[in-house]
Amino acid sequence: MASNVFGMVAVIAVIVGVVLFLRLRRRPETRVGAYAGAGILFLAAGMLALGHFSFAGLESAMLSTFSAAERAAALPCEAAVLTAENTENKLNGRYVWWLKLRVTPRSGGAYEIERAARPARAMEDRLERGGVVLPCLVAPDDPARIEIAAIG
Repeated sequence: MASNVFGMVAVIAVIVGVVLFLRLRRRPETRVGAYAGAGILFLAAGMLALGHFSFAGLESAMLSTFSAAERAAALPCEAAVLTAENTENKLNGRYVWWLKLRVTPRSGGAYEIERAARPARAMEDRLERGGVVLPCLVAPDDPARIEIAAIG
């Protein structure tokens, strides 16, 4: 996941900044470089941390992917796409779409949820036309957690 990469690089930048600062500030001729270098590294670490939180927020709003065990326990349902909006943001080369879905489990009442998704180009065309109903799976213990294989 992208958020993990940003988070780990931010932690590494902080560690390198602290080590460089502690090593370089001891000598008078490298003291200015220690403050400047540490400041730049801490600024970069802060920007990477913001990237971590941005991607983590996006990843938490994305449609779920179930493991094999979760898929076996999941209940079948249908997801009708009420609205589909292209956010014009890309993640790994594919546009991120914001979907408002009406989920209808085979047992139980329908409910609406909003999720982000990165559909394939062919699916983007179907979403733009509207009126799409897709088969999905819903977690039995958490109705907000769904998987739509067609969007995958």
